[in-house]
Amino acid sequence: MRRNLAVAVLLLMVLVAVAAPAFAQAPAAPAPSPRVTISGFVDMVNSYNRNMSVYDVNVSRSGDTAWESRARLRPDITAELGTTKLVLGIEIDYGWGQTANQDTVVCVNAACSNAPQRNGVNAGLDLNTDTIGLFEVKWAYLEFQVPLIPWATTMRLGAQQWQTMYKAGLLAHGDFPGVNIVSTITPQVKLHFAYAQVEEEVTGNRDGFTRGDDYAVVTSVEITPIKGLDLRPLFSYFSASGTTAGASRTAKGGVGNVAAVFPVPGTAVGGGAGIRNFSENRFTIGIDTRFTAGPFFVDPTFLYQFGDRTLIPPTTAAAGIVQEQGMSAFLFDVRGGWRLGPLLLEAGGMYTTGNKAQENMRHGRRDLNYFQPISADGGNWGSWCEIGCLGIDYFQHVNSLAAGLNMTSSIGYDKYGLIRLAARASYAVTPAFSLRGTIMGNWTAEEVDTSEILSVATGRATCEVGDGVGGLCGNHISDGRGNSRYLGTEVDLGLTWRFAPGIAFDLVGGYMFTGGAFSSALGGAAAPLRSNRGTQDIQTIASRVRFTF
Repeated sequence: MRRNLAVAVLLLMVLVAVAAPAFAQAPAAPAPSPRVTISGFVDMVNSYNRNMSVYDVNVSRSGDTAWESRARLRPDITAELGTTKLVLGIEIDYGWGQTANQDTVVCVNAACSNAPQRNGVNAGLDLNTDTIGLFEVKWAYLEFQVPLIPWATTMRLGAQQWQTMYKAGLLAHGDFPGVNIVSTITPQVKLHFAYAQVEEEVTGNRDGFTRGDDYAVVTSVEITPIKGLDLRPLFSYFSASGTTAGASRTAKGGVGNVAAVFPVPGTAVGGGAGIRNFSENRFTIGIDTRFTAGPFFVDPTFLYQFGDRTLIPPTTAAAGIVQEQGMSAFLFDVRGGWRLGPLLLEAGGMYTTGNKAQENMRHGRRDLNYFQPISADGGNWGSWCEIGCLGIDYFQHVNSLAAGLNMTSSIGYDKYGLIRLAARASYAVTPAFSLRGTIMGNWTAEEVDTSEILSVATGRATCEVGDGVGGLCGNHISDGRGNSRYLGTEVDLGLTWRFAPGIAFDLVGGYMFTGGAFSSALGGAAAPLRSNRGTQDIQTIASRVRFTF
């Protein structure tokens, strides 16, 4: 971490050096009074879904249904003294009723008992409701004004929220531990710098953690050349050594984020000398923009990604052979709308590149043409839909537990990229009651090979001659050619009723007409697999009572 933080320290030293001649002793100001506040929200959610494939990630099988009630509490405690503040964000997620063989997941000496809870919750409260291990720390940061700098500069240290782009979920979204600096040069120009410590090696083998020193840097300049137009060119760098955080490297193309593929530093390969580092260097450049003119607004974004990573391909044919994969991918996203009194009309589209079906990522000699965020954290197109995005029930969306196979925790569907077109309308019948509807179509940028094997750990895996018998592929051989792009069309209808101060009731129903691109091979690894090309439609209905304070 010391060498990684050098960039942030150097930047701060330069700013201080520039400002030093202009520094003068200011008269003492009256001491500010301390203030402590609590803000946040509480959600009570009830939802039903069919064929959401949260656990079996198999849209070809329609037997899975779920109906549950749960709660989320998100209080933020803020202690302020002048412009300095300490923020502690707490999150509590629990289900109504016991859903596992224990009320909560209990961990002793870093080993967790076998007590899986429902997706997203830490406990299922039963009779008498007494539980342990419910509290999560989301934010724990210190924010203050940096002295000796000729322009207003705010620094945050600790666990905090990403604030890198206008749109959520495209590059860096959710929370991170590290440093965030914002300098306001003029009202029209701001500098942004964020450093995230993804994994910390400390002493490596001596303290038992050998995953390497992984980090990310995101910088941008926010410019407002004219009223209503904001431009934000940005640059990011992500560095990983060996296996890294699952949010940053999701399983795609049959390549899992595991030590057998991305060994720890110093691992001996093929009986030879140890290789110090299986590294990944990922660069992203681009621009995020937004434009508003009266009732009209449009927000285009363009990102280009390049770099390389070293790995041991997960195939028998390439056992022990160290290879390098290059990266070249881009993403274009645009959303806009027009407000006509109580009516809001919006539309949006997204295109991100992918790899072709015949490009077997498991053999290692293929460039990565799919876009990878540092952390999407379910934010990609959040609130636009209920099945392919995070909506009212933000724990349940198609293929929730397979990050590489859902379109909220990663960008695109597996290695194949994504094309998305959507339109939605909302109408405020009264200031307290509104209706809304959305239609969204999804396709992959490249045709999907529907004879591939699908799993949470590896995504969609192509199986070729020489990949070996048993294990992931068994005796199965994939077609090796693409035959479907269509993922499906989703239609959602909902309402919001603000029936009391601070309280809103949301009710929404969603239906996805699924396409053939969700199809995959089915069967056991020890026998020839059969292809199942018939996908089943997905349905959901969810209600939520939210109290905001």
